[in-house]
Amino acid sequence: MYRSRPTPIRADPILNHVFAPNHIQIFSQFSGRGIPSYSRRSNSQSWMADYDFSVEKAPQTFRIAYLGDSFVEGTCPEEDSVPAIVQQSLKVPGKTVEVINTGTSSYAPTLYYRLFTTKLAAYKPDLLVVNVDMTDVFDDSLYRMTLNYNAEGTPVACAPGHPAFRTHRRTEWGLEKLTPFQRSILAAAEYSSLVKVILDYVAELARREPVDDGEVPPLFEWCAPARSEKAKSDVAWSMSMLKRLIQEAKRDGIKVVVTGVPHRQQLEGTWSLQPFSDIESVCISEDVPFLNPVAGIKAKLGDQPPSSIYIPGDMHFNPKGYQLWGGLQVDFLRRLVG
Repeated sequence: MYRSRPTPIRADPILNHVFAPNHIQIFSQFSGRGIPSYSRRSNSQSWMADYDFSVEKAPQTFRIAYLGDSFVEGTCPEEDSVPAIVQQSLKVPGKTVEVINTGTSSYAPTLYYRLFTTKLAAYKPDLLVVNVDMTDVFDDSLYRMTLNYNAEGTPVACAPGHPAFRTHRRTEWGLEKLTPFQRSILAAAEYSSLVKVILDYVAELARREPVDDGEVPPLFEWCAPARSEKAKSDVAWSMSMLKRLIQEAKRDGIKVVVTGVPHRQQLEGTWSLQPFSDIESVCISEDVPFLNPVAGIKAKLGDQPPSSIYIPGDMHFNPKGYQLWGGLQVDFLRRLVG
């Protein structure tokens, strides 16, 4: 039975955080920006779905598993999410296509790897589609601080929390320092759904959007035209975790496809496209297909501005953007499996 809870996210000792299982969440934060309120469900496996997935595949089923962050989860109604679009549109001769959407807000290669090795591999997908977002390098830099390793040096658990979260919070710009009053409000929000609603409302009013003159906020340090030594190290770490994930899946006989999430400023030319080259380099070294979405999206946009496929004042796609991006993935996957 699905129940209402104050927050859809729960701390997890292995995966840092997961969606609260068996949860219905109503999203209305974009209702003032042309996106009507919508609801989403998480199943008992803490994945976005109206039903649970059996470990054993049904006969004549082609199972695809999607890994990613909120862009894969989908800041949209279920039918507009990329995994849903793929399930609806992709045809595999003689088989039924089943897509598992494991997209989870703020996940990154470190958590993609841990999710696959601890849970998803048991479902034996025929194909793994990894969607790497431009915020992943920043998020991985946080997850590295709480990683635990086994004797062989393999990451085995990513505990929740981060030393900086005692004084800062993660925002769409990066880490924002909190005043003592803000820290007390955030603590109260952990126990009161009313306080959390008020806090979310205030945060929405205070939302600020990255400027378009080439400034790159810390959350998107991967997209900066010039990288600091720390940024280079962070990129190398995320790419190493992506490589680990691909190698693990291939050892299990699972085919892998990798793509990247383009942000508006990249399509407009004010942020670097180098991250897609970084991802592609990993794919070339591991001999797996890479879908670079930039050219395809620009071609489909034609004379329309990139802003037409994003939620105003937010980094995420609107339903039109998800349909466009999902269509590109369907076309790409059709050439591989059709």
